[in-house]
Amino acid sequence: MVAKNKIVTDIVLSVHSAPEHSRSLLAYHYAQAALALGHRIRQVFFYQSGVLHGRLQSGQVAPVAADWLRLGEQHGFPLILCATVVEQDFQLSAEALHSGFALGGLTEFSMAAAQAERVLQF
Repeated sequence: MVAKNKIVTDIVLSVHSAPEHSRSLLAYHYAQAALALGHRIRQVFFYQSGVLHGRLQSGQVAPVAADWLRLGEQHGFPLILCATVVEQDFQLSAEALHSGFALGGLTEFSMAAAQAERVLQF
């Protein structure tokens, strides 16, 4: 049962940590908790080493990336990889990325952040 006067917050998450880093898992658990409390996630933006969440290795993504994919699909929020970092810093092609992650830029992140009440970086 949801409380009558419950405040729903729009959140944007920015994940800068690689999938194997503990901060990546912390971000995922934060997202789960926020959603369980009834808040909305507008977008998860993967930047710096965070773009490696979208990288396919032997046809698979890292376990935490698979968790992000399921959560994003269940709750209807986009998972955006910074296209500039993907291309320039890691030289990854579109074929090397899971299709559940979209390429975008700081413009998409800024637009989502401007509409959110909270922006959190991990």
